[in-house]
Amino acid sequence: MCLLRRGCIEWPPAKETTLEMNRLQQLLVNRFWNRTHQHGGATTWGQEAGVRQAINRRITGNEHQWPVEWFASEIAKEAYPRVLSLGCGVGALERDLASKGLCGAALGVDLSEQALEIARQKARLAGYTHLDYQRADLDQLRLEPKSFDAVFVHQALHHVRDLEGCLVQVAKALTPRGVFYADEYVGPSRHEWKRELLQTAEAVFQQLPRAVRRRRRLQLPVDWRDPSEAVRSSDILPVLAEHFEIFERRDYGGNLLALIHPFLRLDELPIVERRSLIDDLLGREDELLAAGAQSFYTVLVARPFGSSSPPFSPAGDRVAT
Repeated sequence: MCLLRRGCIEWPPAKETTLEMNRLQQLLVNRFWNRTHQHGGATTWGQEAGVRQAINRRITGNEHQWPVEWFASEIAKEAYPRVLSLGCGVGALERDLASKGLCGAALGVDLSEQALEIARQKARLAGYTHLDYQRADLDQLRLEPKSFDAVFVHQALHHVRDLEGCLVQVAKALTPRGVFYADEYVGPSRHEWKRELLQTAEAVFQQLPRAVRRRRRLQLPVDWRDPSEAVRSSDILPVLAEHFEIFERRDYGGNLLALIHPFLRLDELPIVERRSLIDDLLGREDELLAAGAQSFYTVLVARPFGSSSPPFSPAGDRVAT
């Protein structure tokens, strides 16, 4: 066994070793997401119909109103001339913003060239000539000052190791009335996950019929093939609060469903039984959240400290807290 001692492993590693490790990690992340997008993208708990309605209700108060629709009606009020989308993937968010008339021009950035090519193709097919895409690493983000009126991120910040550097760049890049919209996983980071954190979800899982459980017990919710997964997720809110005023925050749980859903055998269930099972889990999750459990997922809207004007059109006369 090799211990951390002189002559065996240098610790802390030399600067050259750290740079090489970072390059290797970027290659692994890029390969993972290229393959994921080649095979149609990742499947998540939020794609379940009943779950999606519950998420909408928790965020907007209406199970039929999606978060971006809420944002458009309550905060944006009008189109943002210049929009940046971080970790854009295949471009679904930018196309949604364009379809709702929320952006004049939008730039999507992502590490995966495979995802970017799909995003470009889908934008062309939809006729959105004002959507552009570039490759960028959010851990090495460099943005021009006051270059964007709104910055959006959807489930990408929890893949960022250098949160401080990334969020400083975002704050710098926003115009005085600019806003930052984030839909994020803010639960435990990858190194914090232990089986003790699964106790509540595991107890619920074991109460489910054996026929609907894919495994005998839950697995830790980290895809170890992606070294960026939840790399500093639990730091997102504290770091964000150092640079931004959060004036809207809508938590939407995930404490049970995000942990249990990947291990459910649902496809063979009749629709009514499937929905009943999901509704029961959602009810238990609502109880957990009402009892004060920290939500694993949240939608928030923020502006950099020192912004000279409120991030509303003249019709918006209040800032929610």
